[in-house]
Amino acid sequence: MTRPAASRPRPGDSEPGSAPPPPVWDRAVVLGGGYAGLLAARVLTGHFRQVTVIERDPPPAPGEPATRSGVPQAHHPHALLARGAEHLEELFPGLREELAARGCPVEDFAAATRMLFPTGWAPRIPVGFDVQLVARPALEQVLRERVTALPSVTFRYGVRAEALLLDQQQDGVGVTVRPRDGEARDEVVRADLVVDATGRATRLPRWLEEAGHPLPDTLVVDGKVTYASRFYTFRPDPGQDWFASYQPTLAPHSPRGGVAARVGPDLWQLGLIGAGGQAPPADEDGFRAYAATLDNPDFAHIIDHGTPQGPVRQTRSTVNRWHRYDRLPHWPGRLIALGDSICALNPVYAQGMTVAARQATLLDTLLTRHAHTARTKGASGTLDRLGPVFQRRAAAFARGPWLLNTSADRAWQPATAPLGTRLATRYLAAVTARLPHHPALFLRFARSLHMLDGPTTLATPRALAQLASLPSLPRHEAVCTCPAGSR
Repeated sequence: MTRPAASRPRPGDSEPGSAPPPPVWDRAVVLGGGYAGLLAARVLTGHFRQVTVIERDPPPAPGEPATRSGVPQAHHPHALLARGAEHLEELFPGLREELAARGCPVEDFAAATRMLFPTGWAPRIPVGFDVQLVARPALEQVLRERVTALPSVTFRYGVRAEALLLDQQQDGVGVTVRPRDGEARDEVVRADLVVDATGRATRLPRWLEEAGHPLPDTLVVDGKVTYASRFYTFRPDPGQDWFASYQPTLAPHSPRGGVAARVGPDLWQLGLIGAGGQAPPADEDGFRAYAATLDNPDFAHIIDHGTPQGPVRQTRSTVNRWHRYDRLPHWPGRLIALGDSICALNPVYAQGMTVAARQATLLDTLLTRHAHTARTKGASGTLDRLGPVFQRRAAAFARGPWLLNTSADRAWQPATAPLGTRLATRYLAAVTARLPHHPALFLRFARSLHMLDGPTTLATPRALAQLASLPSLPRHEAVCTCPAGSR
């Protein structure tokens, strides 16, 4: 299987075999103890003597995966895409093997995944990079165990952030917090740096306005996508050679889809998808009936032969929302927004975790450079310039995924989409129609999906030539083009 490349040395890194340099700054505060917050805390421990994580939810039970109330998508299937896995392995060495030991499979993406497009089944060919399927609570549990073990990190559970303090010229920055136990006891927590990793529920735009900063432009694209998911224990037939099956939605004629993923030794997670206003039901009979309407037979097979574990969970929290902090003329130097707090993507495309991992690695790189400057030049105020640089560069990591996600979602409301978006949507539909019949084009698509290449790789002259090499197939012909043995 493909292994992530070793991390590259950065300015200020210690020599191999030597102890890392001591932290330069005193304290950092992370708002949010979920996936993005855990990544941020891990990064900050290399640069700050103390890292405090403020989490509004109560502490999870020791040793048990927990679904937090602020993460509605946690009930639904997740995957570690190849690019995101590389960054996570850099931050948490051995993570992939640890997850695999807990029953989360890792294998070549296309060889182990069945994908049914409206025009047929995608090629089952090795593509040279892996995918790892994992339940979101289980992933966060492993990350939390790793971060909690770091001596400089303190978690404060059941505490809600109420306001930001941005008078950084006097006492640094800080946050006003309040316990969620019914008693109004406000407390000011001061820090050298504050990181907002509160995700889709972020209140940062309001806090910035209260502090006298202009509101950012906020882009919103809603494909009206609904997820309904359930866990099953399921033992596949001995000859089954796949552990994920997918049928994407595709405007305008295929508003229903689904994904099934093995996330444990005998544990599967099945998610049914509805776009453009379609909604898979959350009741047992309706869930099964909806699965039966899909062309992919794997979903109904798991329902019929598996044992349900827990109820069907439904969410409509799939809106794409991008706060354009990178466009603000003045951004607080000691404030960082990261992950879904900046750009929340429709989770059906599985790219949000990778974007957050790339941004966390970026934060590590920038802090390393600032620390090197502080050590060599004695520049105590180097953090005052960190925030604007980070927000501009973090936005660059969101552009490609935003284009792919919103082009697909805007296709469900073509009348309101701008001309450029409509053209991109038509082009994406043309690419998708040919994927089952052109392995080279499918490889380009898969690498773009896993963020190993940018979306422009689908529009190079060579890709255009590949796209033109096969005619479109009518939808009714596609379903019977399943290659022998793929079922």
